[in-house]
Amino acid sequence: MEAPACVVAGEPFTVRVTVRNTGTRAGREVVQVYLARPGSAVERPVRWFGGYAAVRAEAGRTAGAEVVVGPRALRHWSEADRCWATEPGPYRLMVGRSAGDTRWEGEVTVGGP
Repeated sequence: MEAPACVVAGEPFTVRVTVRNTGTRAGREVVQVYLARPGSAVERPVRWFGGYAAVRAEAGRTAGAEVVVGPRALRHWSEADRCWATEPGPYRLMVGRSAGDTRWEGEVTVGGP
């Protein structure tokens, strides 16, 4: 798994994942990315959906998936500024088959433009 360490607020970023098919037939997997912001100044869910990609791999082979996390995934409505805003700082990334089956965690830091 590979994700950038730092990103610019308002810009998309890509999480790259290598999936291995250990089965005897070709298969398909959906890779999902979730985000969290522990200690956020903004009320948020414990984790929320950031994006997904489907990948197909032949039996015994690997395949790469690229999940683009769009800027909207990091935004919140700012009552004070009356517009959409992105809280700078570290966000936790969780990657897996579903929210209940994450296989990798990392961190991305969001900075200003």
